[in-house]
Amino acid sequence: MNTEIDRKIAVILVSDVVGYSKHMERDENATLKAYAECEKILKTCLKKYKGSIFNTAGDSALAEFPSAVNAVECGVAFQNDIKKRNESDKTEVKLTFRIGINMGDVVKKEGNLFGDGVNIAARLEALAQPNGISISKSVYDLVVPKTKMTFNDLGVQKVKQNEFHAFDILLDPSQKRTLKTKSSSMLPIIGAVAAALVVMVGVFYFSASEEVTTKKGVISSKPLVFVSSIDSSRLSDDDKKYVEGITGNVISSLSKSKSIRLVPTKTVQSFEKNEISSEQLFKTHGVKFLVSSSLQIVDSDARVNIEISDLEKKQIVISSIKDLKLKSIFEFQDQFGESILSEFLANILNQKGLYESYFSWREVPITPQQLLQYVNFRSEMAKWTEEGYVNASTILSEMKKWPGTNRPEDWLVQDTWLNFFGMAKKKIPATPENLKKLKIELDKTIEIKPSPENYGSRALLSFGMGMIGCKEAIEDLKLAHRKAGNSDSYGYASIIYGRCGYPEEAAKYAKNAFNLQPIDTNWRSTSRLAFRLYENNQKEEMYLLINGIVDAIDFPAPLLALIDYDKLISGEEKLAKDYLLRAKKLGCTKKSSWPSHLQKKLA
Repeated sequence: MNTEIDRKIAVILVSDVVGYSKHMERDENATLKAYAECEKILKTCLKKYKGSIFNTAGDSALAEFPSAVNAVECGVAFQNDIKKRNESDKTEVKLTFRIGINMGDVVKKEGNLFGDGVNIAARLEALAQPNGISISKSVYDLVVPKTKMTFNDLGVQKVKQNEFHAFDILLDPSQKRTLKTKSSSMLPIIGAVAAALVVMVGVFYFSASEEVTTKKGVISSKPLVFVSSIDSSRLSDDDKKYVEGITGNVISSLSKSKSIRLVPTKTVQSFEKNEISSEQLFKTHGVKFLVSSSLQIVDSDARVNIEISDLEKKQIVISSIKDLKLKSIFEFQDQFGESILSEFLANILNQKGLYESYFSWREVPITPQQLLQYVNFRSEMAKWTEEGYVNASTILSEMKKWPGTNRPEDWLVQDTWLNFFGMAKKKIPATPENLKKLKIELDKTIEIKPSPENYGSRALLSFGMGMIGCKEAIEDLKLAHRKAGNSDSYGYASIIYGRCGYPEEAAKYAKNAFNLQPIDTNWRSTSRLAFRLYENNQKEEMYLLINGIVDAIDFPAPLLALIDYDKLISGEEKLAKDYLLRAKKLGCTKKSSWPSHLQKKLA
């Protein structure tokens, strides 16, 4: 049976929900209801701008338009309507969309559309930002003379087998970005920008998932690490088997830490092939640390020479030698990766001192895996979310299984913090009985070890749960800092002095904590200092502190809210709006999530 094939030029719009599967995992029914509401908004836009859907699959939609202007205006109207929906307090599940629009050659067969025109539209959708629209040059050339929209030239992009010139429609100034062009050599962002588009027409299936590249402009609290391939030039052919795949194994080991970002293995290989210098790695690609290593093997013994260089400071920060046994290839590779991981956690990220302070009772040396668990426990606690509480509880349960002496009192510090966390997030009822238990545990930590961090913890947690007032809390802080403190105890002091109405003291202690934190892997110390400086009317100093990091991808939402407030009272309404939108995008959506002292001022 012959089927007639109709070839034509068409304008194609592809839309897709960002993170749809995660929404479904959290609450399937609520997500389906939310998508139905968004689909209704889309159909209204399509009707207004004469578009027609020719395919839908799950959370995606493909539509055809009679003109490029109609398609673009429909996409803009839809994103604006979705934004209004998400900003409503009545909206439970806030869905965001990516949109791609292309004009090109398509084939119409049995009521469906195929061909490069459709494929490139899908690639553009994958390229688009959340809440954004990306269009091809064929569309851009037609709509520029006929609209007053603002566009951002992304250059020539190549995604899989498709190459096209792309543009963003700037619905918001914060969407301005720079992407790698086909001819440039920029560093891929770790993690892919994935298109969840799934089109099923008969036996036809299409899914897009591609890395989008950027230049050094990606700012994060987590330093970017480049792990170079191990030098095997002096090894025999038999011994070289131990080196195979070892770079990937090291990257895998380091990826267990939530405190760093890693250049992917394939990118490492590409850079090495093209002989990229260490200076280029930092200046062009934003790499902070370079890990290089060499291996010597004699019989069943191996000696690993590890160097970690700070490319920004142009100096070697770690140079160490590890002796390992060659019991098996896989065991050796695991040991090799963990050796490098421990160097990062213990020395570069400055976690060893904190570990030794809190776990001084340990009778056996720490292992890289134990240090990693501790670092990740702190990372989950720092999230201050229900998810963070659950994850921290799980990690602590595993920590309590460590070999060696494990008395209940050895874990009191971690237990008290977790109990406080649980009560603050209403996972544990804050009953008089539980509060009394918490107070006893806090007092017990002082009896066991009258350290700065334990005095500081008792002061902050007792004060935070309303068990003591400012006077008692400050007395504990004085005991904590009779000689000196650490980044934790100084940080706790800054919070208490700030809440008790002593902004100058709060700023001083926050600065002490900040200076003792060489790499602030979640902007915690930075954010705390910024708030204290603002409260002490040191606004100029605050802006100097955050000037270089305010555009970071993980910049704290509460701090964005603070800047929003400052810009608003200064009369800079446009900037205030931009910061408010960024804060909301990062999850600071409810009044209760604003910083406590700003809740009455920020709406």
